[in-house]
Amino acid sequence: MQQILFDSSPAYLLLCLVLAVALAYLMYRAGHPWSKTWNRALLGLRAVLLFLLFFLLLGPIVRQINNLFEKPVFVLLYDDSASVREATDSTVLHMVVQRLQATEQALEEQGYQVVRTGLAGTPLDNVTYTAPTTDLTGALKKISDRYEGKKIAGVLLASDGIYNTGLSPLYASYGFPVHTLGLGDTLQRMDIAVKNVAYNKIAYQGNQFPVRVEVMARNVGSRAVQVSLLQRGRVLSQQTKPANGDQLLVYDFLAAANDQGIQKLDVEVTVLPGEFNTRNNRT
Repeated sequence: MQQILFDSSPAYLLLCLVLAVALAYLMYRAGHPWSKTWNRALLGLRAVLLFLLFFLLLGPIVRQINNLFEKPVFVLLYDDSASVREATDSTVLHMVVQRLQATEQALEEQGYQVVRTGLAGTPLDNVTYTAPTTDLTGALKKISDRYEGKKIAGVLLASDGIYNTGLSPLYASYGFPVHTLGLGDTLQRMDIAVKNVAYNKIAYQGNQFPVRVEVMARNVGSRAVQVSLLQRGRVLSQQTKPANGDQLLVYDFLAAANDQGIQKLDVEVTVLPGEFNTRNNRT
């Protein structure tokens, strides 16, 4: 929609028209060597030009309003981590994908802009459920940042609720409703995982260098967690620390740089009875 606005009253347009015609008449009322037809044509052209000049002196402003209607965004966020595949039958997972696709179509028919994405960015058509980490809070925060300033109608989170990276999604505010669809085994199983290993990249031969190991213990109860530092299968050092519930344990080792070149060290956490996932106990 376009509008023409003036600094002064639009009633001055009539006065501009009268002045333009009057001035043009005064300029062409005297006799001229050309015919009356040409004289009238020139008078009319002069009147139009004068009117346009007076019109511009009124300071017209053209305001154009464009209305852009954006569809509300609805995000289908699915958990493509390995924990879902380990606790769910492949037939059920295939059915879940089909249901999500049907949900996407239904939402689009209702006028939503549907965005579907996995926690690890895997397309829904090629989801393999092999992601080693699950960060529910981080994924929801990315959605909030990506669509900042847009209307997010909601997020449907299809997940088993088990996360091993980031904070609990229960303690964050996102500014949009989050709907959940339970997958796999939603029980918080006991798990011990090597979270980080810090060490010096350069060490001089004959000296010792520190190795710090961070181990995340979840739902272990009151148990002792043993960590071993190995080199070519030989145990260099071991440490045991008590754990209680969910806790980050830190182990500090000293390793000797006896050989030249690159040295490969392994970190291994002793598997506890009842631990469901043991693949993250070693690095």
